[in-house]
Amino acid sequence: MSKPWQIVANTVLYGFLLWLLYDSTLHEWDPWFAFVVAFVLVLAIVISLIPALHAPRVSPGQYPYDD
Repeated sequence: MSKPWQIVANTVLYGFLLWLLYDSTLHEWDPWFAFVVAFVLVLAIVISLIPALHAPRVSPGQYPYDD
């Protein structure tokens, strides 16, 4: 995926999560669903802001010992 499409996709997904949070708090009160949506939203923001949580590169992986 190229950078502009990632920005658009993230904006749409974060907007959808915010709409779900609004819908479950102000529109129709559902505290459990609001907690779950808020947790997912905070987790997504924390992961995107802390670079150490990102995978540096994807590797196919190898078994460290040849048996």
